[in-house]
Amino acid sequence: MGTAPRRAGAWFGALGLAAAISVLPLWLFWSDPEPRRTAILVALGCALACVGGIAVCQRAAGGRRPYAAIAVAEFSGATEAGGPVAVEPDGPPRVLPSRRGMQGRSLAWYLGVCTVLVSLFALAIGAPQRPERMQRIVDAGAEFADVPIEKVGDVRLHDPSKGHDYYTSTAVVRLAPGAGGVPVTVTVHPVTPDRPHTGGKVSVLYAPTRPGLGALAGDERSLGEALEGATMGTGRVWIVGIAWAAGIVLSVVVLSLRRGFRSFSRLGHADMAVRGKCLGPDLWRRDSVEEQCLKIVTASSRTAHFLADVTEEHVPDSLKGQHLWLCWDARRGADGGRFSAGGTPAALVSDDGWVMHGMLKADDAQMMATEGVSVEKAAVGNGEPRALRLWDPHSAWLLYVAPSVLVLAAVLIGCAALLTFDITGVWRWVTGIAGAVAGLALGYVAMKAPYPSNLRAAMPSNGTDPA
Repeated sequence: MGTAPRRAGAWFGALGLAAAISVLPLWLFWSDPEPRRTAILVALGCALACVGGIAVCQRAAGGRRPYAAIAVAEFSGATEAGGPVAVEPDGPPRVLPSRRGMQGRSLAWYLGVCTVLVSLFALAIGAPQRPERMQRIVDAGAEFADVPIEKVGDVRLHDPSKGHDYYTSTAVVRLAPGAGGVPVTVTVHPVTPDRPHTGGKVSVLYAPTRPGLGALAGDERSLGEALEGATMGTGRVWIVGIAWAAGIVLSVVVLSLRRGFRSFSRLGHADMAVRGKCLGPDLWRRDSVEEQCLKIVTASSRTAHFLADVTEEHVPDSLKGQHLWLCWDARRGADGGRFSAGGTPAALVSDDGWVMHGMLKADDAQMMATEGVSVEKAAVGNGEPRALRLWDPHSAWLLYVAPSVLVLAAVLIGCAALLTFDITGVWRWVTGIAGAVAGLALGYVAMKAPYPSNLRAAMPSNGTDPA
């Protein structure tokens, strides 16, 4: 399929992810409303440009192609080009193409999904700019001051289930003007720990040079964050930050379960290999869980389930019956070994030179250990190293991504851009929900892109990732 679409997809994906991730910290931590909005719109514009670039590159490459065609083409090698037929090697190779690219794309996808959803939530609950009255007071030179109460009414005591009692009221206060001015009385709505009374004092924010603009009840503690231009209070920032951190942790956990952390590019003394024959795609089942796999049978009729996102349409017919090497990390999942959730990194190495990375269930790995041999002992030690190529059709995602994904991405970016403006009330939530729906729909369409509708029933019940 060529390297150009893969490189273009990597660049557009990286730039789009960087633009998406930058929105949330800009929204949370930049206090100046106007430059903040400009910076966020620039970031969203870059993301939209990446979406357009993907569409242009896909068209330049000849249009969208079926994922199955790309996956099958990944198996083609020297024999297709007229080279000599592959012969059985003496043993498995010591060096394999790394799975780092696959791990990076998967992690980027998980991080992108959680960041977009958390960012939309933060944009919806935040305030893109100061309230109108506060902004006018700030422009005129805002100051905090304790001013006398001339009249108070509508006093109400509030007794929350947790915390201290407080009073709300409607008070008429007298503002001290600047030099040579006339005192002005305005109405405010203070929240105080003690019952307000005529002759008492209350803290307000007002502009001494223009007291006619009115005042806002509150002190630096209650109004300080809004006065500085923060989009939300400290409590909400913590909630958003914790949600984002939880999404990052979950992304790493899912990556560990699906790909493992090891690159599995250089095999050592703790890795094992066994010679086997591929029986073709199948489903690994346990209880109500199903996962896609390739079924491998060894000379002693032991069967291993090599977990990989493949179906019948993704492999050529010639794959069935092929002899190959199954290599795996024997430490992970073993008793007393490294932490594992029941799986270990594994790889298939064909005599034709292609390498497929995946996972092997710990039960299968322990069963195969009785027949397998250490890679260090079985690996080819003489002659030139074999030329190996990585089976990685997801790296060409730019060629098979559906047009609906690009449309949904544009809608999502548009909703995020609208939320940077002063949309209030129900319309702000409508915009936020519309963006969230577009984001979830984008994720669903992207995940099912490699799987035609008639194959979705065979997909893993715990989900897949498009990377």
